[in-house]
Amino acid sequence: MWKRYSADTYTPRDPFPVSQPARQPGAVVALVGKVENGNHSRSRKKEHLERIPRITDDLFGYNVDGKLLLLRFEKKDRKYDKFAALPFTKGVTERESGRTMLILGSNAHHIEAMQGQFNGVVWTPGEVNENKKKYGDTIRWINVGGTREGFVGLDYDPNLKKDDGVATTADDISFLAKTLMEYGYDPDKRLYLLTPPYIVESPAGKERRARGFNTLRDWAEKK
Repeated sequence: MWKRYSADTYTPRDPFPVSQPARQPGAVVALVGKVENGNHSRSRKKEHLERIPRITDDLFGYNVDGKLLLLRFEKKDRKYDKFAALPFTKGVTERESGRTMLILGSNAHHIEAMQGQFNGVVWTPGEVNENKKKYGDTIRWINVGGTREGFVGLDYDPNLKKDDGVATTADDISFLAKTLMEYGYDPDKRLYLLTPPYIVESPAGKERRARGFNTLRDWAEKK
């Protein structure tokens, strides 16, 4: 098991603003926070939306500057030591359209960054006895490392609803793999299926790896 921490002491974000940002055009976009004194952004006031042409290692390097890394956790599996201290980046991709968002230099949660950028997204933080979250027709994922080294971690649970923001079918996984390759990922990048909401490989993921599903290419070709 892994836990995602920033390298500095964690503090909460500023309260979520009432108004939502206008939808940023483009197939690949990013919520970009202003890195100050080596720390990532915790305020929407210091973040902006940006269209990006493709996904590159330079983009992931921005999270190193903001100390957004995957660090050791006491219950982790020792065989994953090689991934410690690699850049940690959150992403989300919409089914069918392939519209993808990265979160760079910010500790925003997926659902917060997605406000106004994807259809069907609902979030009601702070309401009495309720914190409703609907992710529209999207799949949440994380990236550890760059476009080749490290791994893509994909939340997967066939028992959840489509608007829970996770992959629910093998076709979802295959679609995401193809989409990331189109946007700049190396086909040999590893893809792990995770048990949401933890960064821990699921039993289904281990079973699929044993059958040869290890990389984006493996899932894209899904035979």
